[in-house]
Amino acid sequence: PSTLLSISGNPAAGELLLSKGEKYRMGYFSSIGAGYEIGKVDNFIDDVDELSDALDDDDLKVDEALKIKKKFDALLPTMGADARVTADLGIHAPLAPFAMRSDWFKGVLFFDFRASLLSDIQFLDAPLDIDISGGETNLTTASSLYVKGGGLVTASIGYSREVWQQDVFGVNSKFYAGLQANIYHAILSKQVIALENLDGDDAGDAAVDEFEDNQETTTNVGVDLGLIWAMPWGGVGITFANINEPEFDYGEIGKNCSEISNLTRRANCFVAQDNFSDEIDLSETAVLNAQTTIEGAVHTKDKMFLLSTAMDLNSTYDLVGRESQDLTVSGSIFPNNYYIPALRVGINKNLKGSELTMLNVGFTFFGVMNLDVSWSTDSVDIDGDSGPRQAGFSIGFEEKF
Repeated sequence: PSTLLSISGNPAAGELLLSKGEKYRMGYFSSIGAGYEIGKVDNFIDDVDELSDALDDDDLKVDEALKIKKKFDALLPTMGADARVTADLGIHAPLAPFAMRSDWFKGVLFFDFRASLLSDIQFLDAPLDIDISGGETNLTTASSLYVKGGGLVTASIGYSREVWQQDVFGVNSKFYAGLQANIYHAILSKQVIALENLDGDDAGDAAVDEFEDNQETTTNVGVDLGLIWAMPWGGVGITFANINEPEFDYGEIGKNCSEISNLTRRANCFVAQDNFSDEIDLSETAVLNAQTTIEGAVHTKDKMFLLSTAMDLNSTYDLVGRESQDLTVSGSIFPNNYYIPALRVGINKNLKGSELTMLNVGFTFFGVMNLDVSWSTDSVDIDGDSGPRQAGFSIGFEEKF
């Protein structure tokens, strides 16, 4: 019925994880997960590779150039509006989260340490032209890949305690409060890569190679506050995350281009400066926006059956600029038997940004192993095969509560 990872959602949950006689709880290897999201454009990377090959073709005939131009004149605006690929990976350190009861603090102290990687590729479209000179036919365009990504290491320390116990409307109620400080260490990088500068490289490989260039490192602190009202049949909660809105810098692009010694990077710099300065931020600061989330759950007395819901009251942007505001409804069954897996199913709707609807299924095996998968109801063609626009998984090992 409870998981150590709930501390990551609402810091007031720390006190609920430990009964009065328990001293500590910890994860073994509580979570590792990965996922992706793709814009609503079929075979985006394949089209980018096709256009890049055409730009590098030195033996292009006029009729071939006209055919390619006709195709991409219709496709480029759509790619510029919707073509995007985002991938993420997250992991909790072994033994994290860790929670312990403190008689001196009259509550529960908890610690967490986790890391994540996030990469994002967007398409920036520009007109495709045919250049005929010196007996040669060439295609030319400033269309580019906009590559953003970074790593985020988060160390957290928090405190939770019961603050009030009272009968409310004849129901025994307990109120809990929690406060958490998150130390964020972010390494962010972004580049504009003109398709004409790929020089025959695969678009995906070029994006990975460019990630190490133009990195900027920032360390900042975020503060979370959580409240929970717990009753014998369920409870409600509210979380205020990143109240102080910590900020993280990206390295500049499209600035001081003539000072860059690498010829390819210099050319990409001028493309960003001359063609896309009104479309993207050449100097960017990412912000972890403050967010308020309300949640509620009802369950049977033995907590075998549980229904829960949560909703973000405002939208936020992640480090690569994706907007989200989630509404989630889920149900869970927790058999009181180690040999029968616990089951949870849910549905999640992003009310902003991609507006995707996600289906979620999870199991707990032998009381210690959690496996969860999710996938979107919307699909897109990837390498010629249809697949969900967004999908992910998480697996972890922790104590059974």
